[in-house]
Amino acid sequence: MTETAPGSADFEALRQKSIEAAEAAIREASSRPDLHLVQAIQALDDTDKYLNITATRASEWYGLHFPELIQMVQDNVGLCKMIAEIGGREGYTAENLQGRGFTEKKVAAILEARDRSKGGTISDGDLSRVKTLASLAVQLSAIRGALNDYVEAQMKKVAPNVSDVAGATIGARLMAKAGGLDRLAMLPASTIQILGAEKALFRSLRTGARPPKHGILFQHQAVHMAPKWQRGKIARTLANKIAIAARVDFYRGSEELSLKVELDKRLERIKELYKEPPKRKPETRERPRREGRPPRRDKFRRR
Repeated sequence: MTETAPGSADFEALRQKSIEAAEAAIREASSRPDLHLVQAIQALDDTDKYLNITATRASEWYGLHFPELIQMVQDNVGLCKMIAEIGGREGYTAENLQGRGFTEKKVAAILEARDRSKGGTISDGDLSRVKTLASLAVQLSAIRGALNDYVEAQMKKVAPNVSDVAGATIGARLMAKAGGLDRLAMLPASTIQILGAEKALFRSLRTGARPPKHGILFQHQAVHMAPKWQRGKIARTLANKIAIAARVDFYRGSEELSLKVELDKRLERIKELYKEPPKRKPETRERPRREGRPPRRDKFRRR
């Protein structure tokens, strides 16, 4: 076989073909739908953060003018919509409050609070800025809803089994943490169980504290609604089924309804077996060691 010398025509042709093959591989990898789904769930989490900050700032600022309304309306997005549409407290009338989901008693309380409000006056410029913040919060809420719908729809197409077992948003967050559906399918269940709790895991390895029992999976309703002594077992069972579901989604691409049925049966079994909290073991009392004193040598240590 003759070697292709650098600078020759054959070498340049081989180099060009290699570059084209690498570019084609990059384009193919960048077109994977699971990577777009990862970006969507990360955008959803960022939007949630910006929405909470903006809505809280708008409500606190408006609370200087109408503090009673802030205490009556707990929904920050609904409050921001009222601020953007009504404006100052003088605009709160029975007609403007209709169609906002308030009862007649609640409307009467808001009107009474308007007349007896202890809030200060607000200039037109400051009110305009508060209304701008409130309008931004309403827009972010609409964007957040659209992103959530997109994530749920794409999860049904890209990873239907993970979506059925873990839920659309939790499954997408697990995929984002792993780096894609292919990497999630390669992870063991023990790693999936603590995805999102890396700081707590490293702290336990460094200090000897108890390792975490769950990470992102704590957001699952079956985990965070369960008693504390059941959460570890439920998270372990859930991680096992997610690991199987991810492999079925990536390698086979078909939906397996039996995974969700088996998960529900196992969760009911855990709830039946561990109804009562376990009895605590008696703790052994250790003699306190003086500060700065070296630890005692082992009794059977070879000298």
